Amino acid sequence: MKTYSDFVDRILREDGLLQKLVPTEALNVDLLLKLRAADDATISDGKVIGKPKMFALVRGGLLYALDAIDEAHRIFQDSPGDLGSYWHGIMHRREGDFDNARYWFRRSGVLPFFDALKSAASNVSADIARQSNWDPYLFTGLCEQARFGETEGLKDLATIQRMEFEVLFDYCWRLSELS
Repeated sequence: MKTYSDFVDRILREDGLLQKLVPTEALNVDLLLKLRAADDATISDGKVIGKPKMFALVRGGLLYALDAIDEAHRIFQDSPGDLGSYWHGIMHRREGDFDNARYWFRRSGVLPFFDALKSAASNVSADIARQSNWDPYLFTGLCEQARFGETEGLKDLATIQRMEFEVLFDYCWRLSELS
C-alpha cells in the first residue's frame, strides 16, 4: 500500500474498507467523525496543497471509502470536470443507482488512469481482462448483477472496487500538488 499521510494511511488500513458494494451505513463512525473534524492540513500532514479543488476530491474519496456515501455525494456533485464526474459515477454505483452511475461515467469519458486500473483489475477478472481498456460500464453491470442476486465473483468485485478506489485516489492525491 502506498503511503500518503498518517491521517489518510490510518483510514486506508481500516478493516473492511470498500468490501460492501452497496453500503448502508458508515464503516467506522469514530474515523468518520475524525474525518469530518479534520481540516485539509490535518489530512495532508501539513503539506501545502497546490490545488485545493482537487484536494476536495481527496476528502470526498475518504468519505466514500468509509461508506459515508451521502457526504461524499455532496462533494462530488460540486466538483465539475472529468474526475468529479467519475467519482460521482462510482458513488452512484455504490448507492445501487446504476443508471445514474452510467450517466456520470459518460460525462467523465476516458481518464488517464484507466490503463493502470485495467491492468490491475485484469489480474482478478477474466471479464475485465478480455476488454481492451478499463470499462466502467462493464464493472457497473457486474455490480448490478451482484446487487440483484448474482453471488459468483462477489469477492472479486469488492477487490476490484478497492483497486479502482486506490488508483483513483492516488491519481487525485498526486494532482493536488502537495509540497
